[in-house]
Amino acid sequence: MAASPFNQKSHHHACSNSLATRTHPIISEFNEQLNRLRDSEATSSSSTSISEKLNGLQDLYDCVDKLLLLPFTQAVAHEQQEKWVNELLDGSLRLLDVCSTSRDALLQTKEFTRDLQSILRRRQGSKMELAKEGEKYLTSRKVVKKAM
Repeated sequence: MAASPFNQKSHHHACSNSLATRTHPIISEFNEQLNRLRDSEATSSSSTSISEKLNGLQDLYDCVDKLLLLPFTQAVAHEQQEKWVNELLDGSLRLLDVCSTSRDALLQTKEFTRDLQSILRRRQGSKMELAKEGEKYLTSRKVVKKAM
């Protein structure tokens, strides 16, 4: 018969003057219900036996429900939930940073494109001015690619 995950002994050594710890009564009840249910597996499968097994399963379910409501279990669940919330917030902040960088890059590209279009429309600009603006645009694109 396999041991319950709730009564496994830790392999850590701790120094203390306290008395030996006892398992929580609900954990003991859980282990008893689990053992009864396992023992009933060997019995026949008559309708009475199946009914008893279902009742045993319901009792085991009730013990699990009580275990989940224990303050320690709630504290562990809250701690895990807090960890997940923090990870979600960190991911959201990273996504926000990426969106902000993308927005800035898009606005910069839009601005340089307007400048190039303006020079081309005017046709008054010299080839030197056009080359200078084109170079600024290409440089900005390289900066944007590095930022991404």
